Amino acid sequence: MKSRTHRRALPAVLTLAVLAVAAAGPALRAGQAAPAPRVQTIVIDPGHGGLETGAKGALGNLEKDITLAIGLKLKALVERNLGLAVFMTRDRDVDVSNENRAAIANNHKAGLFISIHANGSVQRKAAGSETFFLSLNATDEETRRLAYLENNSSELQTRIDPSTEDDLMMILWDMAQTAYIKQSGRLAELVQTELDAMLGTRNRGIKQAPFKVLTGVACPAILVEAAFISNPDEERKLASDAFQSRVAEAIYRGLVRFIRAGE
Repeated sequence: MKSRTHRRALPAVLTLAVLAVAAAGPALRAGQAAPAPRVQTIVIDPGHGGLETGAKGALGNLEKDITLAIGLKLKALVERNLGLAVFMTRDRDVDVSNENRAAIANNHKAGLFISIHANGSVQRKAAGSETFFLSLNATDEETRRLAYLENNSSELQTRIDPSTEDDLMMILWDMAQTAYIKQSGRLAELVQTELDAMLGTRNRGIKQAPFKVLTGVACPAILVEAAFISNPDEERKLASDAFQSRVAEAIYRGLVRFIRAGE
């Protein structure tokens, strides 16, 4: 049996999660529910960037460019209509590690964290939008594979050593006792409903997956896969300004519904 007195040092991204849960205070201890968040700050996370291009479409479009375009549109909508403080993990084409994305959210005391992505699949016909929130276990095999690719998409990011899985499980169990998981699930549901209504794409639903970028964030957090860049038809949509605006609008409407429900 492993000694609790001499536990291994946690990887930095997992240490963020420990500190985040601890900093949340007594209201987030096991068995207690956190109050509905009074959101004052939103952090938007355009996936990938810099040398980490993310998925690439057959027509040459890059995920990193599409996610940044959508993120900037979402930022403008929130600032113009809600008057909340909005920070982005990147506002240009630069490398940002998953660890630093979580740190940016926590340093700004984010009330909500939205990570934006464009999906990829070896099956060119795969299509639709889906929204994720955190779980140690993936909803299905396809989701597990997606999480693995997102978590290990660049050598610039440190992988979670399999030997620390028990530490990750311990952290996520503690987090599961808080309202963050439930709130994240509700936020994912509301955003996915709006994506389905506005995009005209296949509704792939809400799912849970162990996305590293969500692990250390101390607030309700979701990851949105707007559509499949690996599908030529959806790639064309993702590359268009009009479709990007609809994605941003759908996420915005989901955010508004979530925030108003907590007021």
